[in-house]
Amino acid sequence: MSRRLLAFAKHLKTPRLGDEAVIYNFPTKLATHTSSAYNNTTAITRINFIKQYCSKTSINSIPIVGYEEIKQLTKYPNKLLIDVREPEELQETGRIPTSINIPLDQVATALADTVDAGAFKTKYGRDFPSKATEVIFHCRSGKRSQKAAETAKKLGYENAKNYLGSWNEWAEKEGLSK
Repeated sequence: MSRRLLAFAKHLKTPRLGDEAVIYNFPTKLATHTSSAYNNTTAITRINFIKQYCSKTSINSIPIVGYEEIKQLTKYPNKLLIDVREPEELQETGRIPTSINIPLDQVATALADTVDAGAFKTKYGRDFPSKATEVIFHCRSGKRSQKAAETAKKLGYENAKNYLGSWNEWAEKEGLSK
């Protein structure tokens, strides 16, 4: 995303009922969810703007993946999905199938070159990823997973990606509680 678009996106706020907003380029006041003026439209918020205009790359050149790609991961065992939330969070909410849990503060040590591949497999139930493995990170809302993907990129994982929607989007689309 260009710096100009990013600067614009930073000024967008989440709209509230009664706020002036642009809904598909038509100025209007935000109405309730039952209003016909609001149905099937999306107010332009910062997150919607970034999702629409960043293509599939985040601010720090970490590729973004979406729900549909995550949904298909069971068909691609060579991809690694890492949940960087704390174990207590997983107990409260659940987890995305095929994901392994490596909390954010442990990502750098868990993916370091000095890690024994056998110990990794014993601890996480998956093979230690090569630097070319597609490693996708997620958390609750996409912020911690962005940091984890950046860490992995610094460690040499060229295919580190961020599931920006993370658990919140997964739970919503799967009909689970957040």
